Amino acid sequence: MALIERSRFPRTKVCGDYLSPSALAAFDEAGVLDRVEQRAHRLRTISLTGFGLGPVRLKLPGRGALALARSVLDALMLDIALAAGARLHIGAYLSSVEHERRVDVAFRDAEGVERSLTASVLIGADGAWSSVAQHSGLRTTQRTGGRWAVGGHLREQPDGDGDDVAMYLTAEGYYARNPLGGGLVNAMYVMPTAVAPERADVAVAAITNGRYAFDQGRLERKVAIGPLRYQPKRVASGRILLVGDAAGLLDPFTGQGVPMAVSSSRLAEQAVTYMLEGRDPARAARTYAAAHDALVRPRRFAARVIDALLRTRPLRARLFRRVARDVGAAESLLAAVAGADANAKISPKLVLGLLT
Repeated sequence: MALIERSRFPRTKVCGDYLSPSALAAFDEAGVLDRVEQRAHRLRTISLTGFGLGPVRLKLPGRGALALARSVLDALMLDIALAAGARLHIGAYLSSVEHERRVDVAFRDAEGVERSLTASVLIGADGAWSSVAQHSGLRTTQRTGGRWAVGGHLREQPDGDGDDVAMYLTAEGYYARNPLGGGLVNAMYVMPTAVAPERADVAVAAITNGRYAFDQGRLERKVAIGPLRYQPKRVASGRILLVGDAAGLLDPFTGQGVPMAVSSSRLAEQAVTYMLEGRDPARAARTYAAAHDALVRPRRFAARVIDALLRTRPLRARLFRRVARDVGAAESLLAAVAGADANAKISPKLVLGLLT
């Protein structure tokens, strides 16, 4: 197995550093949860504030969640891959040509020299607006609207050592604070349109009633990214498969990005095994695409339901009145969104129960 990575590790990756209960379940299924837990900070609750309500503290379902800087997580996953026999090439993917029994891949190495390698299967795990998808005819050229995010790591004592994720909600966006341990907090402001980082400081202060802001004196890193919406035309074609964000972005609010990346990689592993056994790659690609759709569909549905509940004033008012008097109902919704339990799903019955 060969890995082509543009950046040397450890590398900076824009994200909330939040590993949801479903991420823990995915790591457990992959057999690497123990190694992730050794490096991560434990999270047990989430506090919601917004629309005149809160903070309402909810218990995270299952074994809770974890917080881990993405640079650490990615380096750990690389170590596991190298220990399993993978070969690492630092370079930029250029193009690929699929043949009946192989894929020829061209890349430019760290010294700028163009090189090539031959693979039985090519997996694009290169994020949204994937270059692999583009060169393979899998990526759409249409850019649609999506949320934007500004965030960074703050030195915050004692918040950085707590076990509670704080979220401040508005109808359009939200501000989240995720303790990483060691006095560090990942702070992220997600909004519907692009906003200059300095404007985000003002917005965060307004959302939190002046309690928080991106204080430059304590800021270790500040990043901006967007739009947070991307969907390829297809996730598989013959001997080329897309996984993780390359196969489509999910709304960051639900915290399903990492579990989808791990779970879709497991599905890709099954497709690769099928092809290495000499079976029909077209059939393997169709099977992978169907399984990926079944995996992502309920998560997209959950994100749409949550978005509708928060954006629609009458529904939002009914939901928050219910939450105010019945924390258990809110924790049921949280369990369905977090996806830790396959039996806990957002259903019409659950939504109606929350609104009555």
